[in-house]
This record gives sequence, C-alpha cells and structure tokens, in this order.
Amino acid sequence: MAGNSPLLIEVKEIRAIAITQLANEALLDGFTFVQRTIEEWESGLNTFSKPGEKLWALVMEEEVIGIAGLNRDPYTSDENSGRVRHLYIARAYRRNGYARLLMGKIIQEARGRFASLRLFTENPAAACLYEAMGFGKAEGFKVTHTLEL
Repeated sequence: MAGNSPLLIEVKEIRAIAITQLANEALLDGFTFVQRTIEEWESGLNTFSKPGEKLWALVMEEEVIGIAGLNRDPYTSDENSGRVRHLYIARAYRRNGYARLLMGKIIQEARGRFASLRLFTENPAAACLYEAMGFGKAEGFKVTHTLEL
C-alpha cells in the first residue's frame, strides 16, 4: 500500500469493475448498501445516469477499494437536492483519506447541479467525517446530514 495512490474512476458499467469482494466485506460489516448498489444497477433501478448523477470507484492495483455515488435525492420532492449514496471504503484502506477523497469529488460534482446534498448514516465514524466536511446534522425521513452548496 505504501507509495501507491488509488485511481478515482467514474463507473460507466458496473460489470466492468469487480466490486463483489467489496460488497461481501460490507455485508460482513453489517452493511447491505454495496450489494444493493450492484442489484439496483443490474435491475436498472439506479444506474446513476440521470442529470447530475454519477458513481465512482477507487481502484488500487486493479482492486476496488472504495465506492460512492451521487443521485438526485429520491426521498424529497426538491429537484435541487442531491444525495450521497453508498460510500464504503475497504477495511484495509480506511484512515488514509480515501472517504474524504470520494466525498470531495461528490461535493465538487454536486456544486452547480444541486443546491444541497443530503445523506443518511447510522455509523458514528461516518457522521464525524461528514460533519468535518461541513455537513450539518438534520432530522427527517432518510436524512441525518445536509450540506448547502
């Protein structure tokens, strides 16, 4: 790992990247959202292809070590609300700034397209990251944090 930097790529076709290992690790951690990303992409339910939407992967030596997406928020009628989706970093690569890298990309891409970003997390460590990046705590249906852009 030392000396190597991951490549941040936009995912255009989910079968083109191997995220099954990442999904399996997430399931062991009790998180189903990486597997849900795969299933929703394959079913066509969410392919991150609407205006302003994208899915990114962090790749290190051909291994996907992280994933995160940006959608229009389906849990609000506000068309100007984006949503951070399915951020996950492989255990072996945590605490290296990779989640911050993905979040920075999401915020950058969301500016000019959305007026705000929303997300939902029950993970205290993730909540700390989001708050350190300027997100405020929020209450409501399927939202714990928001960021005005």
